[in-house]
Amino acid sequence: MEYEITVLTFDKPIPTGTSSVGQHAPWSNHRTTDPIEFSGARQSSILLEDDDDRFHSGYANVDKTGQILVEDTVFGNDPGPIPAGTRLSGFIGSRLQDSGGNHFRVMFPRRFIAQRIGDEFGGRQAVLVFPEAREQEDGTLTYPVFDRTGSFTFVDTVSVSSINEPDEGAPHYSPSVPCFTDGTLVETASGPRAIETLRPGDLVLTRDHGPRRIAWIGHRHLDRHLLDLCPNLRPILIRAGALGPGLPERDLTVSPQHRVLVRSRIARRMFDHDEILVAAKHLAGLAGIEILQPEDGLTYRHMLFDRHELVLSNGTWTESLFTGPQALQALGPAARREILSLFPELAQPDHRPPSARRLLTGREGRNLARRHARNGKPLVSADHRVGA
Repeated sequence: MEYEITVLTFDKPIPTGTSSVGQHAPWSNHRTTDPIEFSGARQSSILLEDDDDRFHSGYANVDKTGQILVEDTVFGNDPGPIPAGTRLSGFIGSRLQDSGGNHFRVMFPRRFIAQRIGDEFGGRQAVLVFPEAREQEDGTLTYPVFDRTGSFTFVDTVSVSSINEPDEGAPHYSPSVPCFTDGTLVETASGPRAIETLRPGDLVLTRDHGPRRIAWIGHRHLDRHLLDLCPNLRPILIRAGALGPGLPERDLTVSPQHRVLVRSRIARRMFDHDEILVAAKHLAGLAGIEILQPEDGLTYRHMLFDRHELVLSNGTWTESLFTGPQALQALGPAARREILSLFPELAQPDHRPPSARRLLTGREGRNLARRHARNGKPLVSADHRVGA
């Protein structure tokens, strides 16, 4: 899964402390009352591909598959880009607090080197920013929005130091889950219905198992301000006919991570599967598929069955909520408790629910999109209809 990480770049090196830990932690030389201003910093983002939702320690971590740069990236004053495929790590950083009491982890980008601190990138003129989740009164988990125009103070240094438990203290990525938006018509046993009118127990038509009852539905509203500060949350518009003739039947708007079904000869040649699932954001840029910025914000809605399913949304097949570890983490404690009460097996650490189709990685999805664009072929073949 891909995660978008905020990067701040400065014209001068960022100060640190002098202790064994503080010398690696940005702004650790500041007192807790000293203001830290970021208004002069340049804000950008990088994409990391990771198989879990935590930015592990480069020193203690035994997981060799996470935190891979998706694209060539220049940090700070580096003379050239760090190549895609480089693995990042960061076992020491600082915790900062904004005026609203929200906490953020900041750390220098560095290369993963097993059992070592790792080489820093950017000449200490760039930091990665990770929001720390806050649990609300109703039990939901929210991630604060980083606003560099605000004022911050240093709280303490943070590190991941347990070799036996590499997750301990590791910052979470701000996750996202596949969601529909209000107005999406979902095919049910009694005909198409708007997603916002559906309730648990309603029968929805699925591609593989016929009518299935909804087990759980959740939603979250994102206002314009949040979408301005977190462009990775902006929805993807798939215009009518963008996937193939008549598909979707009407404009479809989904969250960036929402996967759509692709069925084509190109997919078969590339992945040895007739049908695969691709995140909508990896198709952005193809004709008729674009990123939106809703003027009044929007509400995301997710729908869960007793297994991963494909449902008809605005006439094309897309996924239901997939209960992998990342999606569950994104939902927050209250929602997770509801889902785990319905499906307690999801709490088992070795449980890996099967997906309805092969899930493409970000790199695979973009390569597929480029191949389709180059060959001028639709993402969904002409025989791909409700009964096909």
